[in-house]
Amino acid sequence: MSPRLQIVYDMIPHCETVADVGCDHGYLSIALLENGVAKKVIPMDVNKGPLSKARENIQAAGFEAQADLRLSDGLAKLSGDEADVICICGMGGALIARIIRAGLQVAKSASCLVIEPQSEYYELRSFLMDAGFVIDDEDLISEENKIYPIIKLHYESDNAKRLSYSSAQLEYGPVIIEKAPQLLHTLLDKNESEYSSIINKLENGGVPSTEATMARCQELKEKLEIITQIKNSL
Repeated sequence: MSPRLQIVYDMIPHCETVADVGCDHGYLSIALLENGVAKKVIPMDVNKGPLSKARENIQAAGFEAQADLRLSDGLAKLSGDEADVICICGMGGALIARIIRAGLQVAKSASCLVIEPQSEYYELRSFLMDAGFVIDDEDLISEENKIYPIIKLHYESDNAKRLSYSSAQLEYGPVIIEKAPQLLHTLLDKNESEYSSIINKLENGGVPSTEATMARCQELKEKLEIITQIKNSL
């Protein structure tokens, strides 16, 4: 498995059944079965090509009897309480939010979810918080010069145990900030440089000052404030 999938794998507890949404070539499912982390897997994909390749790989590994492959748009073909763990990885944050929103009751029924968004982190964590999910663990991974979070969470039915995250935590992750790995420092420096450069171009680069450019500058300045806040707390 890739380092990214290894972190996902490490976050999955031993359980009966894991549903792998967007299963790609089925490598995660195979590893879970090979090492006895799961007794059964439900690899799922919206496209026939990856699902067919996953089927070939799972058959070659000798786990056909323990795998129930399904052509599915998100969680559409998964029932509530059917999977102990649901993995949704390698997609944009907006798409992951759409998948969870469309199958919310199924997502809530799992003991935990492990997700790996590749964009829209603030919006995704905001949606999850509002929907009653609590973040249990997080990590960062660098792949192809981009840094992604991997998030383990569960639905909390007890309102008193739900958490309210700050803007900084929604943007960079409460557990990631607490752990403060080296990749977080790298990400903060990268984003700080990028945002400052864009602001400079918008304000001093001859770009016409419009309502849209002013709003963009304000948005980026708020992001810079969050970065400063996190750096001061580390």
